[in-house]
Amino acid sequence: MMRNLTRLTFGTLLLALLPLCGCEQGLGGGAYTPSTVTLIVSGTGGSTGGSESPDTVGPAAVAGFGTVKGKVVIDGPAPALAMLVQKGNPPKPDDALCAVNGVPNESVIADANGGLANVFIFLKKVPKGIQIPPPPTDKIIFDQKGCAFSPHVFVARVGQTIVLTNSDGVGHNVHTNSSKVFNSAISKKEPGKPAQTLDLIYDRPEDLPVKTTCDLHGWMDSYHLVVNHPWAAVTGPDGSFEIKGVPAGKMEFVVWHEKALYVNRSLKVDVVPDQPFEVPVIKVPAAKLAKK
Repeated sequence: MMRNLTRLTFGTLLLALLPLCGCEQGLGGGAYTPSTVTLIVSGTGGSTGGSESPDTVGPAAVAGFGTVKGKVVIDGPAPALAMLVQKGNPPKPDDALCAVNGVPNESVIADANGGLANVFIFLKKVPKGIQIPPPPTDKIIFDQKGCAFSPHVFVARVGQTIVLTNSDGVGHNVHTNSSKVFNSAISKKEPGKPAQTLDLIYDRPEDLPVKTTCDLHGWMDSYHLVVNHPWAAVTGPDGSFEIKGVPAGKMEFVVWHEKALYVNRSLKVDVVPDQPFEVPVIKVPAAKLAKK
């Protein structure tokens, strides 16, 4: 799978990608060809600090490591969001599959107690002298299913493989709005044939979560954060989060949500070795989540 690994720059990325896939609906031609292509996307981000290279990091210069945990809640009533695609009412005839079950709006997901899901919390800068663990070998499956991206949000490490695939019987494409734009069509899944996949790997971090869209279906979007360290998380269905193994000392985190954007640009946490630090409840004004 890793053969023919190519480092692609922004100037060559789009031209190189389109012939690799069975692109449809104006994004290229050719028959459907299941394939696995490994791509490296170079970014210009990097203010999140640290490095994946063992040549640039030394042994840990901290007293130990602790756990940071907390909860993000909506301050006020959660906004009522209409379906992006109504069940049984496709935006156009070709989108009938998208209307089989309808497509919900996942931009704001909250539980009955106001716990806000899908909020990113990540270390702003890694202290010098910290030995950064290598990226996970587990691959992240980033699917297009039911005319929606799945998962809606996720965190990826520099060097970790993101497998792009399409489980739908309609054509989609993956268009990231990163510092180095990635845009490739993923052909619809044909009956009796394996789904086409692309392996996407970032070699630089991004400063903020990257928005991903589908140019064929304007309602589809998703966000992923690319970091070069393991100290990042997204809140669960009840708004809670936990980040383990954080270097002890005074650390600074960023809290970000796709609707509210910066919830906190500088969440300061004093991490104690071998102990959990409970962050005071983080509140997001409901008005910030109701905007279009």
